[in-house]
Amino acid sequence: MTTRPMTRRELLAAAGAGALGMTALGRLALGQVGSVAGSGPQVSKEKDVGTPSWTDVIFYISAARVGAILPDGSRECYPEFSAPNQVYWGLGYVFPDGRHAVLYSEEPPRNPNAAFDDKDGKAHVQTHQWRYDFVTREMQEIALPSGAGVIGLLPGGERFLVMENTDNVARLYATDLDGRKHDEYYTSPGYAYCCTLSPDGRKVAFHITGGPFPVYAICVVTLANKACTVIADDPAWLFFGPTWSPDGQWVLYQRCAFRDDPGHDRSDLCIGRADGSEHRLLTHGQAHWFAAAMGTPELKGSGSNLPTWSPDGRYIACTLLLPDSQTAWPYRVGQPDLDHFNRDYRPELARGGTRVCLIEPMTGKTAAITHDDPPTWYVRPAWSPDSTRLAVGRADVGTQPELWVIDADGTHSHPLTRGINKQGADIYRWVRLTKEAAAALGQKAEGGK
Repeated sequence: MTTRPMTRRELLAAAGAGALGMTALGRLALGQVGSVAGSGPQVSKEKDVGTPSWTDVIFYISAARVGAILPDGSRECYPEFSAPNQVYWGLGYVFPDGRHAVLYSEEPPRNPNAAFDDKDGKAHVQTHQWRYDFVTREMQEIALPSGAGVIGLLPGGERFLVMENTDNVARLYATDLDGRKHDEYYTSPGYAYCCTLSPDGRKVAFHITGGPFPVYAICVVTLANKACTVIADDPAWLFFGPTWSPDGQWVLYQRCAFRDDPGHDRSDLCIGRADGSEHRLLTHGQAHWFAAAMGTPELKGSGSNLPTWSPDGRYIACTLLLPDSQTAWPYRVGQPDLDHFNRDYRPELARGGTRVCLIEPMTGKTAAITHDDPPTWYVRPAWSPDSTRLAVGRADVGTQPELWVIDADGTHSHPLTRGINKQGADIYRWVRLTKEAAAALGQKAEGGK
């Protein structure tokens, strides 16, 4: 089986995500996926019967399925979600109650042999969003069009914030929890994704390309007055992947010298104020591994590699390149990109790798917490809710990523899983579920409603 590269409508990423739109995932849905706090308002109408017990769970994607495992490596499982004609599943927003989530799914392309961007190809598959109860395993489709994704819950817990891309127009709006009753905040020609809701739920950051933005720019929309502020836009750079600091004062993003790097292999990390008044460059020399191409011709994959804030705001975790590093997948410069990958497999050219690094955002001080000899390739760090550990992918040349866990000081590093039939485990989310919800993982779903 061959994994297909992620589309723009997926992300992250998933990236861990303080509301990363099902991005940075190998394939996340459009918009940003929300991280789970250790506590929060109950979203359901059930009576609060006391403080729940919590269990940490690491979610990931393997062979187009959602996987879950506990941080000690136990209870690995692949929950079954029953809905007809869905060939890919991802985990989107997780509710603060630790029991409910939004799932993302895709139908197969109308023509599997069509070019990626063809109207019948993989970039235009039909997508769906589902509300899911981990305990009862009931799921209900959210009435959103294909190309729309849930970013998160707005204050009050009764409305979703949604980003939709249809016919090259990006729309940001609110719906009720069934996907109806639209209240629009922003619309623009172009394609917008990797959306993240500020911690107070009052602003949303995203990147957008097309329309008035020929190169990727980063915008912040204030929901109360629907004002849009362009905080990063320069034709010399591709700006990508905004995420909020836990205190809501800063936006973390990447800056790629795309004219010299058409494969977007590298970037630098920056932080900026939400009003665009101040920016700080945290790395130099395009030091961050951006487009993470991995695997073999039989089982290959890629996807935007995003840095992530620690929940306590002290550090930014990222994977920085060793000097003169080169992946086994050089970009085919000047060749038509028919598969959204456009790379040749040249393992003999591979050298170097990445290190997991922690950056102090206010000082720029950087410390590596991995020191492998020989080097290897780390990708997509995701913090534990208590900021003490990281889930991270490790992909030696010619392999799909393996899920590892490491303490924030670099100690106690160990592997957890290589996924279904060792096909890889990618796109990590370290979340906190209620003990009851965590115990229900792996049980057969009741089916769609």
